[in-house]
Amino acid sequence: MRGGSSERLVVRAHRRRGDTRAKLTRYITVLLATLLGGGASALLFLVPLYADPALSALAADFDPLPAECVTERRDDRLGLDNCTWASCREGCTSDAYKCIQLHVKYKPHSEPWRPAVLFVNIKGCGYPPLVDCENFTTSYGYVGARYPCFWSRADDSVVIPHWSRGEQVATVTRTLALPLFLSGCAGIGLCALHCECRPRRRRRPPRRPPRLPTLSPDETSVYRLA
Repeated sequence: MRGGSSERLVVRAHRRRGDTRAKLTRYITVLLATLLGGGASALLFLVPLYADPALSALAADFDPLPAECVTERRDDRLGLDNCTWASCREGCTSDAYKCIQLHVKYKPHSEPWRPAVLFVNIKGCGYPPLVDCENFTTSYGYVGARYPCFWSRADDSVVIPHWSRGEQVATVTRTLALPLFLSGCAGIGLCALHCECRPRRRRRPPRRPPRLPTLSPDETSVYRLA
């Protein structure tokens, strides 16, 4: 009886350990799946709103030294055909039926004046509170307004009033690198929990016993005589 009871206790202990491992694996799986889904959702929302404008701004290669800008003309336009571009627009997905277009001239250091168009950022659009078109128009939307601006070395007909390369790099890092890193770690964790990631060992074929040499009848008779 004592032997049977001890065996039962051992079996129960093993079952408890197995149940604890199963629960822990289940909780970790839910956590990693949530982290993976959250990272993917963050990429879907953050890439068009923040990462894409930041990457476009870095590709535009704005001069880090500010130039002198003067607003020369303001056009208030109506209609889709007339609003193919706007200096500032709140919202980047909807069509603009009313827009303001600002034409300026700017003067880099020790260079002549150049014509350009002024945008609130490289996309000409954004979302509050980062983009406030009313304040933008109040500050730069009247003829004769003077202010520092930054011109694009990729397209010298485009200028923006504010520029910071470090800020754009930080935006790309926050919106791309961090979600990708978390999603990658979550995916690796799920693979380690539920997939057989270890390489399988190849089974060695069983060794065959050595074959005995076949003897001729004469050799057999010699061995018998011996």
